[in-house]
Amino acid sequence: MSRKGSITHQIVTRCPGLRPGASKASKNTFVQHRNNAIRFGKWCKTNCSCQDYDDITNNIVELLNQYSSWLESEGKTASTIHTYVAGCCAAWQIPMGEVKKPVRHCYENTRSRGKKAVDQRNDAKREASPRLFDFAEKVGIRRHEYLSLRQDNLKIDESGYLCVEVQKGKGGKYQLQRLLSQDVDFVKDYFDGSDKYVFAKEEMENKIDLHAIRADIAKEAYRYYLDRLCSEPTYREQLEREIEARWRIYRGKTKGDESTDRNWDVEKVRGSYHIRGNNRKYAIANGLDTSYDRCAVMAVSVFHLSHWRCDVTIDNYLLAI
Repeated sequence: MSRKGSITHQIVTRCPGLRPGASKASKNTFVQHRNNAIRFGKWCKTNCSCQDYDDITNNIVELLNQYSSWLESEGKTASTIHTYVAGCCAAWQIPMGEVKKPVRHCYENTRSRGKKAVDQRNDAKREASPRLFDFAEKVGIRRHEYLSLRQDNLKIDESGYLCVEVQKGKGGKYQLQRLLSQDVDFVKDYFDGSDKYVFAKEEMENKIDLHAIRADIAKEAYRYYLDRLCSEPTYREQLEREIEARWRIYRGKTKGDESTDRNWDVEKVRGSYHIRGNNRKYAIANGLDTSYDRCAVMAVSVFHLSHWRCDVTIDNYLLAI
């Protein structure tokens, strides 16, 4: 094939993961992957003498390993490197495990943590969008999920709880965002059963830290489940059944996917989760717990975050300050 078009054009038109319909990711995630693939392609051309798409593709894993090492030498955090590499792996459709990356630790995370200059902006405060802010404090989904939310996206889940329905969440995944009992009546008022959007476009044009609010909800939900597990003798068995029911139906589900029985293992909700290493030092230094009830954590992860993992829930939400 003759070498025609810029490296950007070749990547956008030839990468298998960037072709129309190839990705189940949300629009925002797809754009992020595309931009990261383009950034990588330009780096390959400048630093590795790659002239076109084929030069990159024929040595993709080796080049990604070099790219990961270069990003680390440039001072990028492990989380940032993971994001950059993930976009490339999605674009070229190769497993993330084939690329060497620095290990991510919660103590290195910077997103929605500490005081930031943006927090002082007027459009980052509740007044910038009161309806959104108040709703977010009860629900805790992602920004693009609020933007797509319609007034008929209120559903009863498999265990009889009222949930906000997210038809296409992160990675294109379907999710039912369970509401804590004390928030049900408040959230109901946002839904009238029509197909109109819950929030107008103007209500979404702000810098409110919705991810920080999401972390606050995760902490509140963990305390709720832990309190009930400690005070109600029969609740643990009930909660385990509810988590299993959701897991078997919805784990990894995308819209239109009706398969069930998604590798459930009851050990996922048994015992305690102990954090170790630098994460443990971080927790101790900040007066945070170093041991968590797996059942309570998994309830938060499955019903309120749709991450389906204890480690992600603890590292990125329960330890976030």
